[in-house]
Amino acid sequence: MKVDRRTVLKGTAAVAAASIMGMPAIVRAQSKKWVFAGSSPLTGPFAQAGTTALKDLLDWVEMTNDMGGIAGRPVELIHEDSGYVPTNSLANFKKAMSADEKPIFYSGDSTGFMKLVAPELTRTPVLCGGTSFASDLANPATNPYQYIAGPTYQAMFDILLKHVKDNGGSTVAFVYSDTEFGRDPIEHGRAAAAALGLKVVHEEITKAAGAEVQTHVAQLRRANPDFVILHGYVTGVWPEIIGTARAFKMETKFLGTFWGMEKVIADGVTAKAGPILDGYAGVLPYRYFYEAKDSASYSKFFAFKKQKYGDQFPGYVVTWSLQPMFSHELAKNAIEATVKADKEVNAANLIAALAAIKDWDSGGYMGQPVTVVNHSVPQGRVYSYNAENKLFLPVSDWIVT
Repeated sequence: MKVDRRTVLKGTAAVAAASIMGMPAIVRAQSKKWVFAGSSPLTGPFAQAGTTALKDLLDWVEMTNDMGGIAGRPVELIHEDSGYVPTNSLANFKKAMSADEKPIFYSGDSTGFMKLVAPELTRTPVLCGGTSFASDLANPATNPYQYIAGPTYQAMFDILLKHVKDNGGSTVAFVYSDTEFGRDPIEHGRAAAAALGLKVVHEEITKAAGAEVQTHVAQLRRANPDFVILHGYVTGVWPEIIGTARAFKMETKFLGTFWGMEKVIADGVTAKAGPILDGYAGVLPYRYFYEAKDSASYSKFFAFKKQKYGDQFPGYVVTWSLQPMFSHELAKNAIEATVKADKEVNAANLIAALAAIKDWDSGGYMGQPVTVVNHSVPQGRVYSYNAENKLFLPVSDWIVT
């Protein structure tokens, strides 16, 4: 599937033409538009998240173009379906990088792809963000063109284990999917738990979707940890594990990482099964969209969506969309800084500009000023779900790791 916004370009052509005379000479010599490309899981186990996020990302691009584009030039977004298969994503990447108009930014859609594409980026460099928070990517020496739009999965575990310690826990279990995504922070988590004096009493590995939940929960019940950290899931498995544990009368507290913190999923589970997720908590690097009063960026996007969709816009944007939007905001920031410095807009200059971001006001996406450290943004906050008002609400300050 290919999605583009050529119609948007027509509407922004006048803006681009009016702005170009004020641009540095080296930028005027380059393309008249910024091509952004990427892969999303529009089919497969994470299709719900992928299709929803792509719709909002297209609106983000349209809004950006309506406001004059990036450094006076419009953005063209080209996205393809990966089915959440890393080799499909890699094929999409090669297709994009062999096109006549190569992208200046590429957005990947999985930890598997981000690791698979690393050798390709040495041959065809391009600024590369995506949906992964893989810890290995926070290493400019080995992944010079890739970045993470938030904390790594290891940093998320650090935040959650601190939460366990601060809330009187002494034992913890890790439940994770048998994927690159799921396994990423586990070894680090064992060491971090030990450093805090916490005992990891059990680990359970499941399928990413369609897991035999009762068998896994039976093992957890025998271990009886104070806290369980669930990781490596998006729309499924984690709610079923919590629901089954509640049915078994377990009093264990459950925690999650970013992709398991979506309100839409929690609300759906509550509607079907009752308040089984009440008290479920986890780490989020961004404010929820209903915290727009604290976020100028969210308020601006809210106004755009309201104008475009009217009463059909429910007033909420899912966390699955906030992540790629923030990733594209970082790329936008890097382009603007590179243009302002009168440098060629290429992979080396863009990643250098991104790595130099310090104390940036993100417009309220994050609670603390954004400073990029090792190509990641290591901050987050713990939120807890309230089944009565159906909101994830903060239970910690913003934590910079």
